[in-house]
Amino acid sequence: MRAMNIALQRLQEEMEMPIDDIAISYDIKFEKDHASVKVTYDLSVPVGGPALIADFQVTVDGTDLISGFLPGQTAFNGAKFHILTDPNKDAPVSFTLSSNQGWVASDDDVLRGEKDHDEAEFSN
Repeated sequence: MRAMNIALQRLQEEMEMPIDDIAISYDIKFEKDHASVKVTYDLSVPVGGPALIADFQVTVDGTDLISGFLPGQTAFNGAKFHILTDPNKDAPVSFTLSSNQGWVASDDDVLRGEKDHDEAEFSN
């Protein structure tokens, strides 16, 4: 009986994965070409796991480019474009990403106005 209880306890511990371990894989890239900014993104959750993408946002110069994101997806990829109102000014870029398991990632950077071509990339 004791051996059975130990085995059940180990099984329960293995099944209780901390929410920080349930990550979303992501690769997000912002590319500035004069006034045009292209944002590419590729998100996915581990196959067969309980995690789903709960929310995703990318912003360029304060404008959210992912409108109407539908939560509950296992993968999400694509490209969005934005035209800067003043390409000679610095343009802040950022992303926020979360899972239904409480995992969150976010970061920000700046596309420099003095450069015609600049980029920022985020991945895990």
